[in-house]
Amino acid sequence: MKILTSPGELRGSTADLSMTVGNFDGAHRGHQAVFSELVANGMRNGRRSVAVVFVPHPLAVIAPDRVPQLLSPEREREELLAVSGIDFLLAVGFSHEIGRMTAQEFLVWLGIGRGSHLVLGYDFHMGCDRACGLKRLGELGKEMGYGFDVVAPVLHDGLPISSSRIRKVLMEGDVSSARRMLGRDYSLAGEVVTGDGIGARRFGTPTANLRLPDTKLVPADGVYLIAVPSIEDQFGLLYIGRRPTFGKGERRVEAHIFDLDTELYGRRLVVNVLRRIRSDIRFSSEGALAEQILLDIAQGRALAEEA
Repeated sequence: MKILTSPGELRGSTADLSMTVGNFDGAHRGHQAVFSELVANGMRNGRRSVAVVFVPHPLAVIAPDRVPQLLSPEREREELLAVSGIDFLLAVGFSHEIGRMTAQEFLVWLGIGRGSHLVLGYDFHMGCDRACGLKRLGELGKEMGYGFDVVAPVLHDGLPISSSRIRKVLMEGDVSSARRMLGRDYSLAGEVVTGDGIGARRFGTPTANLRLPDTKLVPADGVYLIAVPSIEDQFGLLYIGRRPTFGKGERRVEAHIFDLDTELYGRRLVVNVLRRIRSDIRFSSEGALAEQILLDIAQGRALAEEA
């Protein structure tokens, strides 16, 4: 997959473009159905498949107070789309000018015209204030000469999968439901930075402190079983919280990787969040916390054997 930043880089005829547009946050199973149809349409008709995304999220420009935490910030989204088989990722720099375009103006700006094809999700809207829905896009298709297909929703528990539903369950700590809607484990990726060493010094359980993108959605506070595929398929525990036993501080994301003695500072670490073991609570003493950490590790190891 080649990453582009301007429609002008998509040289060639409009007739050989098969395109989809969206934020695709999380690249969940519903998005994957769109990507699959997009690639299939391109292969059937000799078209280049193109996914158009926005950088940053449009709400970050239009209404910063309403922008959600993201399931997949920019780099993660690129990595997820790269495995979809799409030929090009067009990362459009979103601006107020683009936000004010009508749907027709935006399509023309993208290079959509006679012979092009759009592949869109069932709830797709575009243009200023999302004023253009699928019905109007069908009318525009007849006027401008492009075709389009609408991909049906993918359901989970009888309801369409959406990025907002996945955000909700993650904020409740329900990583199992998130996995079923994403089609994969939810992951956190960040640089390992220096911490205060409390885990290693007081409890003999060294942790890797992850510095995540500010826009990344972090699941509910608690202790989780994780897999670390980049380190010899290791397992471990992930702590998310403010360490209330020591007095509430800043929220931390710390990974303890079983049986690891490798230096990790400065590395980009990716952890897959498999299962929530418990919530974050305040213990009566450091001794009580130390006992619980040993129990957490024992439970985590047992669960890892089953994973």
